[in-house]
Formats: sequence, structure tokens, C-alpha cells
Amino acid sequence: MTNAAIAAQLIEALEAAANREAGAQTALVSVEITMVAPASAGAADVRLTRKTRTLVFMSAEFTSKSGARIASAASVHRAVA
Repeated sequence: MTNAAIAAQLIEALEAAANREAGAQTALVSVEITMVAPASAGAADVRLTRKTRTLVFMSAEFTSKSGARIASAASVHRAVA
């Protein structure tokens, strides 16, 4: 797995979770991804940080299969529907 693949997987997970939290389609406003270890296979864990009437703030961690943190991300999404 590459860093780009991890970033793409994090963004897709953040967008899907933001849509669920908003109950509508959202648009990605901003995202910050921090890579902290070499890329390897793993999974993303996404959490709601905060929600307002029009914005959804999310955070995520990508961890290896052994549980080591590889990357973290924070994003802001705007409800469009």
C-alpha cells in the first residue's frame, strides 16, 4: 500500500461518515492528513468531532493490522442538500 492509497482511503472514509452524520450529501471543505509511519495495509477508524447546522467536523486514524498508527486526518464537510 502507498501513502497515496492511504490518503485516498482516509478521504473516502471521512466523506462517507460525514454524509451519514449530516443525513445528506456533503462537500469536502478541507482535509489535513499526517503520515507518521511507513505505509502498510490497514484500516481507517473515523469519528465525529463536532457538528453544526451546516458543517461536519471529522477525524480519523489509519492503523496497520497490528494496531500501529500510520496516519491521522482531520476534515471539515459542508452539508449541500
